[in-house]
Amino acid sequence: MPHRRHVAIVDDEASVRESLALLLSTAQIESRTFASAEDYLASVPLDESSCVILDNQLPGLSGIGLLKRIAAAADCDTAVILISGHGDVPTAVSAMKCGAFHFVEKPLDPEALLLTVEEALGRTEQVRDRQTQVQEFRGRRALLTQREHEVFALLVQGLPTKLIARQLGITPRTTEHHRAAVMHKMQARTISHLVRMALSFDPPAGET
Repeated sequence: MPHRRHVAIVDDEASVRESLALLLSTAQIESRTFASAEDYLASVPLDESSCVILDNQLPGLSGIGLLKRIAAAADCDTAVILISGHGDVPTAVSAMKCGAFHFVEKPLDPEALLLTVEEALGRTEQVRDRQTQVQEFRGRRALLTQREHEVFALLVQGLPTKLIARQLGITPRTTEHHRAAVMHKMQARTISHLVRMALSFDPPAGET
């Protein structure tokens, strides 16, 4: 099921919140509006929104302050678009270093902002798709028996059946049975497919 296209708008100016919500609605994007960072934090789990359009000049906790809270949240894939009426290079650089997806100066260009929001939503969808794939891969791997885990690890290392049998102290025929079970449970079409999944979704420590 596709994720809901949702954007949170955090700006202390009601007219800005209303105009942004209207703009997003023209692209069939849902939105919720908040007048302060504190209102947002009180109402929205940090990992709920796909995208946040966030004014930097807020009463109380600043936009940068909220950005840091969002970026520090575990497993958070929210894309933050920071907007400011007092944009300058140091502020933009600081925002990007804190994890902002994009920095936009006021007055806002509606068309350009909408494109940025679409890009942000697309990126978070890709991240969530990958997270789902990783979870599914690890779920299938959890179905393997202890022996199948051993065969799986050696298959990923590129060992042929005879060497796997010798290393595990079992017959080649038994190894073939375990190999077939591994391929079936992991939903791998070929050995190369199995290796690609292992390297992509569960790389060795120190690799990305």
